[in-house]
Amino acid sequence: MYAWKKAGFNIASHIVWTKGYDSGKKYLKYRHECAYLLTKGYPDVPDEPLPSVMPWKYSGNGLHPTQKPVDILIPLITKFSNVGDIVLDAFSGSGSTAVASVLSDRDYLGYELDKQYHKVAVKRLIDLVNDGVIEHGK
Repeated sequence: MYAWKKAGFNIASHIVWTKGYDSGKKYLKYRHECAYLLTKGYPDVPDEPLPSVMPWKYSGNGLHPTQKPVDILIPLITKFSNVGDIVLDAFSGSGSTAVASVLSDRDYLGYELDKQYHKVAVKRLIDLVNDGVIEHGK
């Protein structure tokens, strides 16, 4: 949180996605995922806010152990950004946020330290071009 604040981000809220399965267990059964909603400055509050607790749709985790489903990310991206904006994901993993951003007509900037997951994310974006879902160069 210190790094976010130092970079000029404000913590606006957080999101909890509830899972219908255990993604792990130790002292408790892990049945949720969390994310923070960060803002730069003080943007307008949406007319129709999203709920802070939403259902999770299992992705199968075929590409990454904590793979996010694209369809749960699209509402966040479209609610909190405009067409042509840049969406930042500092922990890109298999590229779900990149795919959701491109499908929502947003640009994307992501970071991923693991070379294998970086390759997976790039391939997912190339597949969107090859499948004709998006135009080359977008």
